Amino acid sequence: MHAIIRILSLVIIFCSSFVASAQQTKFDYIFQEALRQKLANKYDAAIDLFDYCHQLDPNSGAVLYELSELYRYVKNDTLAIRALERASQLYPKNYWYKNKLVSLYVENRRMDEALKNVEEMARLFPEKSEILMMLLQLYESKNDYANMVKVIDKIEVKEGKSEHWSMEKFRLFLQMNDEKRAFEEMENLADEYPNDLRYQVVIGDLYLDAGKKEDALKQFKMVEEQDPTNMTLLLSMANLYHQEGDTARYQEYVTRLLTHKEVDDATRVRMLSVLVHENLATDADSTWLLSLFDKVLQQPQENADILELKARYMVTKKMPVAELKPVLYQILDIDPEHDMARQLLLDYAIEENDSQGIVDICKPAVEYNMDAPVFYFYLGVAYFQMEEKEKAVDALRSGLNHVENEQNEENRMNIRVNSYALLGDVYHQLGQDDMAFQAYDSCLVYKRNDAHVLNNYAYYLSLKKKDLQRAEEMSRLSNELEPDNSNYLDTYAWVLFQQKRYDEAKQYMDKVVELMERDGEEISDDVADHIKKINKKAKKK
Repeated sequence: MHAIIRILSLVIIFCSSFVASAQQTKFDYIFQEALRQKLANKYDAAIDLFDYCHQLDPNSGAVLYELSELYRYVKNDTLAIRALERASQLYPKNYWYKNKLVSLYVENRRMDEALKNVEEMARLFPEKSEILMMLLQLYESKNDYANMVKVIDKIEVKEGKSEHWSMEKFRLFLQMNDEKRAFEEMENLADEYPNDLRYQVVIGDLYLDAGKKEDALKQFKMVEEQDPTNMTLLLSMANLYHQEGDTARYQEYVTRLLTHKEVDDATRVRMLSVLVHENLATDADSTWLLSLFDKVLQQPQENADILELKARYMVTKKMPVAELKPVLYQILDIDPEHDMARQLLLDYAIEENDSQGIVDICKPAVEYNMDAPVFYFYLGVAYFQMEEKEKAVDALRSGLNHVENEQNEENRMNIRVNSYALLGDVYHQLGQDDMAFQAYDSCLVYKRNDAHVLNNYAYYLSLKKKDLQRAEEMSRLSNELEPDNSNYLDTYAWVLFQQKRYDEAKQYMDKVVELMERDGEEISDDVADHIKKINKKAKKK
């Protein structure tokens, strides 16, 4: 009997083992197939297969982890978190499950749950420094400065004290308005690094922030005796005298700081920008600030930033152009492609009607391949005024090739219109009327009602006795646009004359004389010739 029972027991054990083995084989096969579907980016199929694995083994952490990953891929963070929460419950000491869960909590802004899990991880895995860093970040996100200090204390126990963590605790104590502990932390640093005077200066700053100006000054003077060129000290001393309203000493220390050989240009620009803002806000006198700019500019310059700041300040203060121009030319000496400086100099040359000055400003811009078409246009204008017509054509044509580089649509259109208009005038003076008419046609494509072009186009057609009907239409439109323009009215009279409509021509020519007498205009030789010829023909008729 006992033998039979023993045999039956062995059979049951064998069958159970066989079933378990078959179940595991099935699980392994489906798990591997799910991984293949995942690698093929077939996420829905992979999820179905891992779900089946989960049914076969509800306690498999690997399955829950893979499901969490896949739910993230299909943008279902709720299920992703739920799967990892279950994995973490089943395997509470698995670092990777918990770490991944914290990341998901943070991504979904569930900061309280993330913090709770990291605090638990810090207890479970005290040997891992990275957990303390995570804890520090989470406490910082909640502005929990007290707990941040506690975490830093733990880091210092593990890694030893360091300047970085001492400064961080100092910052946190200030955030907590705990001046006593901030002082203590900084004094400890000063004792530990006696040759680094920064900490001594910071102690002075703390005195100053606490309203203890005498103690602050005493601390600063102690540092100054050891190193009168210490940049941190110079800044703090300037701040102290600024608070006391001692303008002379404030300016002295600011000057010493900004002319210090170890101060980089970026720092100088930042500080000078603050001074410029303060000066403009209070409408203060510019004498000291301009003097400071000059002293700073005596130092080697890495770029034109300080000169540009000075120029902008002078423009805002509406200082004389004669004083501003040398600064702008200094900028171009350092940076020939500086658009603001060249554009301002161009504006001044245009205001002064200085054709040679315009050439001197625009020609280098073109040679440096500056893309702004405005420089080509005004170079063409200047050459035209200087009777260098071939050069004017080349400049205007080149400008039209670069016109798409102008970002402002209105400016782009104006450059096109004015360039074609001027090209028409230049070509006519060169005796190339066919090219002139092509240029005028191009201009009218962009601006149909350009009175200047309509008038000139009509007049030059009339001189060639060509397409007089169109010339009449264009001239009539130019007069509708500017009815009191004696020049445009003269053109209309002359077009009518060329059409042998002498009486009508005389009527309009009489209006020309009337307008010119009213406005005190002197009758030119061309207009006088038109009057003579029109009157002669009208009388004959």
